[in-house]
Amino acid sequence: MRQRPATRAPRPTRGGRARVAGSGVAVLARRGDQPRATRTGATVFPLDRHAAGRVSVVGLEVAVTGRLAELLPTPPTAIVVVPFDADFAGVVEQVRDVTCGLLDLDGRTDPQLTVGVACPWPVAPRTAADLCLYNVHRDALPEALVESVAAAQRDNLFTANGNCVLLVQRFLPPRASAVVYASPDRRTPVRISARWGLTEGSLDADTADLFEVPSDGRGMTETLAWKPTANVTAHGGTHTVDLAARCRNRRSLSRSAVLRLAARARSAAIAVDRALSLDVAMFDEIPVVLRCRPCAAEGF
Repeated sequence: MRQRPATRAPRPTRGGRARVAGSGVAVLARRGDQPRATRTGATVFPLDRHAAGRVSVVGLEVAVTGRLAELLPTPPTAIVVVPFDADFAGVVEQVRDVTCGLLDLDGRTDPQLTVGVACPWPVAPRTAADLCLYNVHRDALPEALVESVAAAQRDNLFTANGNCVLLVQRFLPPRASAVVYASPDRRTPVRISARWGLTEGSLDADTADLFEVPSDGRGMTETLAWKPTANVTAHGGTHTVDLAARCRNRRSLSRSAVLRLAARARSAAIAVDRALSLDVAMFDEIPVVLRCRPCAAEGF
């Protein structure tokens, strides 16, 4: 076994950015997510201060996530910023070490991860835009990171500064999931599309329950869909299963969960003063935010 050369471990900091020496690649994390297993001599800065005012560097999705880092229940925990001209393949194992340290994966028996490419511009309402996601085991993280950068190059998902921005977080097997659309305009109701299992991208009335919640939380309307299948956890990703007959026309979210999601999404939209699209997974009745993307208000 080839021995990796020793490097000086980083001094403890208040948490945020880990830069891989000499590569131009940076790994950001929200305040309080401390690296425990970084062996790259990294320096660390807070995501909220680094990303919120640097839209040209990290793109709108991550800039908004940075501003909302203390408001969202679980934003993406590690964010990898890769310059267009970086030799990413040469440092991907170092990035893996930093990322796994930030995610505190040491000692986890079967750590599953989700890797995604951030969208650098506002997305159209009720769409998934150019959404690239990979659900992988930790051991396959380097290959998934390289493939994500290739996908960004293929779909031109680069910020104004020419960076590809990747999102890495723990993969969760949700009971249900939802896409939430919220506007800072209090006259516009919050719209929620939900279904059993894990969903990726937009949902429509044929496949998802639809909810609308006005700003006062009263008079909520709902349209329940026939949901014969669900995407569930599988080894290295997901697969589709047939639902039991009793679940196919049942609501995927309780009324209290719908109201909590609507209130939280509205607060987030008001905080950043723009319309948002939030991809949410329900895990043990706790909402986990997978993506938080600005969306164009037109046609909202």
